[in-house]
Amino acid sequence: MSGKMSRENTIKMWNQVGRDKTLKHDQGMKLALQQSRAMVQSGEEALEIEQARLGYLTQLIANNFWNHNLAHRTDKTPGYPGHHGCRVRHRGRKLEISWYYNSFHRKPGSESKRVFSEHICKDGQHRYYKTAFNRAQPWEKTVILETEAGFELARKINANNTKIRRLFDQNRKLLAELETHLNTMTEPE
Repeated sequence: MSGKMSRENTIKMWNQVGRDKTLKHDQGMKLALQQSRAMVQSGEEALEIEQARLGYLTQLIANNFWNHNLAHRTDKTPGYPGHHGCRVRHRGRKLEISWYYNSFHRKPGSESKRVFSEHICKDGQHRYYKTAFNRAQPWEKTVILETEAGFELARKINANNTKIRRLFDQNRKLLAELETHLNTMTEPE
C-alpha cells in the first residue's frame, strides 16, 4: 500500500481535524496553507503546460491550412497564388493565433517574388469576421473558414485558461491575507 492518501480520505481527514477541539491547530494551519499554496503553484504550472499543448494542437490546424496552400501552388489552380496566411506563436504567457494577407512583388531583374505580409486585425472576440477574408480566392475561402473554426475553439480554450490563471493569482494573494488574518486573531480571555 502506498503512503498516499486517497482523495476521499484526505477530505475526510481535513473535515475531522477541523472539528477536533482537543488538537492544537498551529501545525495543521501551517500544513493547510502550505498545501493550498502548492495547489495554486501546481495549477499554474499545469496551465503553462496546457498552453503549450494547446499551441501544438492549434499548430496542427495551421499546418493543415498550409498543406492546402502548398497543394494549390501551381499554375493549374485558378486564382493562384493564395494570398492568406496564418501563424500560431506561443510567446511567454501568450498564445497568438493570427491571419495575414500576403502580396507578391517581383524582385527587380529577377524571376523570384518578394512577399509582403499585412496583419489582418481580428474584430470579433474569439473569431475573425468572414469579411476579413473577402479577398480570398474561392479555393482559399473554404479552407480559411474551416481553419478559423478550429482557431476559434482554441482561442476560447485559451481565454478560459487565462481566466483560471487570474483566479490562481487571486487565490495566492487571498491565501496570504488569510494567513495574516489567522495569525492575528485574538484569543479568548
